[in-house]
Amino acid sequence: MAHIKKLGKDKYKATVEVGVKGKRKRRTKVFEKIKDAEIWIANMITDKADGTLVDTSNITVNEYFEKFLTLYKKPYISTTTYDNYYRRFKKHIKPVFGNYRIQDIKTYHLEEYFEYKRKKGRLDGKGGLSENTLKKIYVLLNQFFKKAKKTHLIKYNPLDPIDSPQPEKYEAQSMKISEFNKLIEVAKQNDYFMYVFITTILYTGLRKSEALGLSWDEIDFDNKTLEVKRRLVVKYNGGSIIENETKNKSSKRKIKISDKLISLLKQYRKRQLENRLYLGEDYIGDEIDLVFCRPDGYRFSPNSLNGMMRRLNKKAGLPYKSQIHILRHTFATINVNSKIGPEIVQKMLGHSTVSTTIDIYYHHDTEMQNEAVENLDNTIQI
Repeated sequence: MAHIKKLGKDKYKATVEVGVKGKRKRRTKVFEKIKDAEIWIANMITDKADGTLVDTSNITVNEYFEKFLTLYKKPYISTTTYDNYYRRFKKHIKPVFGNYRIQDIKTYHLEEYFEYKRKKGRLDGKGGLSENTLKKIYVLLNQFFKKAKKTHLIKYNPLDPIDSPQPEKYEAQSMKISEFNKLIEVAKQNDYFMYVFITTILYTGLRKSEALGLSWDEIDFDNKTLEVKRRLVVKYNGGSIIENETKNKSSKRKIKISDKLISLLKQYRKRQLENRLYLGEDYIGDEIDLVFCRPDGYRFSPNSLNGMMRRLNKKAGLPYKSQIHILRHTFATINVNSKIGPEIVQKMLGHSTVSTTIDIYYHHDTEMQNEAVENLDNTIQI
């Protein structure tokens, strides 16, 4: 049953009766033109006949979250970001809210949820989640509810009244000069690959994923530059993938490299080619000519390098368990202490904004502040 009722000038109310899951239900919508009302009724009747009409009031969090991630997120974000979103949904959101109808979730449910997660949210049962992890869950849920509101599944976002968790300000840990020099010495004696890998990151500030995705044609020995175009990342369900997308637009960058690093990379390239000839048909290779790869030419699993770094730290007597990322922080700290401007450091690191660089690194540099105070004393006469 369907009909159109004129409400006034340029107002037409269209009504169609639909049966969803054995229940009678009416759908209504107001239009300015009668033709639009007729088309809407025709489409509703067609959808009903095709079985594509769904009672949105019964859609669960599980059902819509899967669609939200695959349809609205996956095509527009990196593999790593998607995997992180999916992991948070599967491990922290789905077990609690999965079977809820979206319309049934209220603000007080979410308040209780975050309070519980703050106290007992760890999956190993050893206490609560950090504010940083809670914020990531909050951001994902907020995006989910915003989309549900935009697609008219809910009238309001139940997360709106709840303030976002506030993590403590991140402080990047970096190595002392004596520590990274000791690490380089131990690596040089025990693991030539890691010696070159560690030295390259210390000279360039590359992320681990960027270094592992680096190909030889991206190193210009003549112009002394290295170009970051892609990265190698771990997939959620195992294995790795080379993405032609970096972490953000600013991550695609060209970095100047020193004569010392150029010399080391040339020696390393020579050894790599000699090994390739030696292996012959046993050389597997990869889809691109990777700089940092296994002896058979195939890509490393990014996680395997953590163990290699851990063993070197132990041999060097350093207190770091693995933390390859600490090399990137060390690169940044060396530049900050050398009084390199934040805009330059930002471009070399590939941060999306200079404020990120300043927030992470420049508040540590009290020596520069002391120098600024001394300059003021010498300039201003009181």
